[in-house]
Amino acid sequence: MPLTIATLAEQPRWDLDRTLALPGWCRGDALGPWGENLTRRFGADALTRVRRQLPAEHARIAPVLTARDTVPAHAQLVLTEAIVDEFLGGDLRALAPLLIEDTRASIGRIQRAVVKTMGAHRAIAHGARGFRDIYDRASADAATAKGRARVPFRGHELFAQPTWRALQLMATATVLDLAGTPGTVTGEDLGDDAFATVATW
Repeated sequence: MPLTIATLAEQPRWDLDRTLALPGWCRGDALGPWGENLTRRFGADALTRVRRQLPAEHARIAPVLTARDTVPAHAQLVLTEAIVDEFLGGDLRALAPLLIEDTRASIGRIQRAVVKTMGAHRAIAHGARGFRDIYDRASADAATAKGRARVPFRGHELFAQPTWRALQLMATATVLDLAGTPGTVTGEDLGDDAFATVATW
């Protein structure tokens, strides 16, 4: 059965120790100006509120991260889960439209135009080629055809984590939005260290 953001949101979360044990690093712009976005949307005390939800090792994570920064791969997951719990009533599904809105705001008009010119096929394939620029291990590749793009991720236990999987579906949905291409995004469970996103339009 294809996985969706809704079905992944219903799956039991990994316990915190299991998530924190995930190895590897990711580039800071995978989180971007997360603190600024929270403050703009939820008020001046938003950072303080979410930091109270974080494990000690991530409680001082910078509110703005760029491509020059690196953070543990699990930081993205515990931060996402803390934001969902503190501001979205624990509903991971509610994060998707906020990520689209924040991405559209952060990349600017020119970059949005570039993605739209590229089209969904090329934009998704470009993202897959750049995967190892974002994460320090494992791989991703894209197979595209008319009206469809499938991206399998292989070789890292991170790819089995339900929140990470949901974030990949949200990221792909964001690409479709930026490309001006209405469509659907589902996922495929490929095992303990693999996952695939499938976009159709």
